[in-house]
Formats: sequence, C-alpha cells, structure tokens
Amino acid sequence: MSSPPERPANDSWINRLSGSLTPKFFKNLFVALGIGLVGGLIAHSINMPLAWMMGPMLATFVASLLRVRMGIPMRFRSVILGVIGVFLGASFTPDTLDQAARWPISMIAVLLYVPIITLVVTWFYSKVAKLDPATALFSATPGGLTPMVVLGAAAGGNEQEIALTQGLRVLLLVMSAPAIVLLITGVVANGHGDSNAIQMTLSEGLITAFCAITTVLIFRKIGVPAAEMAGAMLASMALHVTGVVEGNLPAWLLAGSLLILGSAIGSRFAGVKLSFLARLAGYSIFATVLILAFTGGVAWFVSDWLDLDYIAVLLAFAPGGVAEMSLIALALNVEPSFVAFHHIVRIFEIVLLAPIMAKWFERYRQNRLNNL
Repeated sequence: MSSPPERPANDSWINRLSGSLTPKFFKNLFVALGIGLVGGLIAHSINMPLAWMMGPMLATFVASLLRVRMGIPMRFRSVILGVIGVFLGASFTPDTLDQAARWPISMIAVLLYVPIITLVVTWFYSKVAKLDPATALFSATPGGLTPMVVLGAAAGGNEQEIALTQGLRVLLLVMSAPAIVLLITGVVANGHGDSNAIQMTLSEGLITAFCAITTVLIFRKIGVPAAEMAGAMLASMALHVTGVVEGNLPAWLLAGSLLILGSAIGSRFAGVKLSFLARLAGYSIFATVLILAFTGGVAWFVSDWLDLDYIAVLLAFAPGGVAEMSLIALALNVEPSFVAFHHIVRIFEIVLLAPIMAKWFERYRQNRLNNL
C-alpha cells in the first residue's frame, strides 16, 4: 500500500490562514457584522427581547433573502464558543455543585429524549414533507449543521435540504425562546445576564485565558465535541469554584457574542433561492412547533419530578444549537451551567450515533444498487 502524499513544506497553518484572509473574506464579514449591528441597535431601541441576538439575526436573515453577499466564518464561531464557555464556567458556585446532584437523572432523560424526538421529526419529514429517508433523518437529528450535512450526504441525502432544515430549526427555536419566556413569566428577556456580577481583574483575565486555551487545545487533541466551549467552561468552572478567580468577563463581551452569533445564524441563508426556502419553510415551521410541543411536555414532567426550574429545563431540552441555547440561558440568567451541560451531553450522544446511522444508510443504499 502506498503511503499518502505528504503536504508541501510551505503548507503550514500560517499559509492556509493567510490564504483565506482575502478582501472578499473581510468584505463579507464586515457586511454581516454591520447589518447585524444595525439590527441590534434597532431591536435594542424598541426593547425587543434578547435584542443583541434577535436584532442581528433577523436583520441578516432579511438581507440574506435580498441576496446580499455576506458571511461569518466558522473560526469566529469557535472564538465565541470559548467566550461563552468562560461565562458559563463563571456561573458555577459551590451551591451549583450541590444542585448538580440531581443533574444525572435529567441528563439521562435528555439521552432518552433525543432519539425519540429525532424519530418523530424524521417521520414528519419523510411522510409529510416527502423527503427521502436519509435527508429526513439528518434534517431531524439535532446535531451541528456542518456534521449533519457531511454525514447526510455520505448516506445519500440531499445536502441543500439538510442544511436548510437544520438552519431553519436553529433560527426558529432561537426566535421562539424569548417569546416563550415572556408568555410564561411575563418578563422581557433583556439579554444583559447577571447585572450583579463582579468584573474580573486583568490578572484574573490572563489566568482564565491561559487555562481556557490550554484546556481547549487538549480537548481538541482528544476529539471532545464542542471542544472550544466545553474546554473553556471546564477551566473557568475550576478557577471559580476553587476561588482562584472571582469575577466574570465584562457585559459588553456577552452583548458582542450575542451580536456575532445572531449575525452568523441569519447569514447562513445567504444565496438561498426564495423558491427553495419557501418549499421547506412551512414544513420546518410545523416541525419546530412539533418539537416545542414535545419539549414543553417533557420539560414540564422532568422539572416537576426533579423540582427543577421549568424554563431552565425547557432550554436544556430544546434541540437548538449548543452555543445558541447556552447563550440564551446566559443572557436570561437562567441556570446557564445546567443548560450548557445538558446540551453537551446531547452533542456527545449525536457524535456517537450519527456516524453509525450514516454508515447504515450507506450500506443500505449500496445493497439496493447491487440488487438492481
């Protein structure tokens, strides 16, 4: 067997990075963030719930439909995941650890719930929306957009349909969360997080950054899912629980994270044809209503059974993006550590099961071709 070709000596990460930093890259980035900023300012001025996420998300979504060229690269999302992780870790206290004794039961409930809701939505996409089986399954599986598209394509699914339904699911769930909180509690989610939090000093910030980056690099090396957020959260949690660091990151970083993440969600739809979007949007809206109905019922049962906060359990079980749901919990100051841990457990389960499903579909498709 011949050995794989070696990379050229000059194909270093520096060259690859510099090769991607083109004028087009910066133009698309600045357009997306500029539109997102305008949307955030408008949303903030009218006191929209979660203004610095909802405003940018809706503004960039509308701009995407108007065929404006823009985009937020994945490496920006990785940085934001790290920042979110530090915020989440700072929410841990000795009291949080005492409450965590009840978390394993609710985490088991998440592990059981994810396959059930996936099967229900898969049935809907397959039987009602008439998507092919592989496309229906990977459209319904609540994992990350990119992994689901790649695995779905390998299983013979339609990449565009999977990408669009996954993107719409996150968009619709993020839009629904503040409205549901308002309906249940009567409180407008301002997205400022914990207003009483103490800001960390420069030395605490440097210690946190060093420990977070080190842990993230280790997690990435060993293949931990959502390594940026999980690693930064674990490092920040350890520092705060032990008392090495007492403060949190400044509030403007939370607002900036909301803005970038909201702009990233909306700009995912750049270049999507309106006719293609219209065909799947109705089904995605119905699927989201189905998800919210099931999730609301399960969250009520689990919160009542384990005496947990209903809103926290709802956000923990809602199959949106791990970053998006955790950031919403942070912005609402609703047990963010609880929400984040449950979503990381969900991602672990999807990471383990999704490749198995993809291989099964690939074998099934190959057998059908051989029998023709």
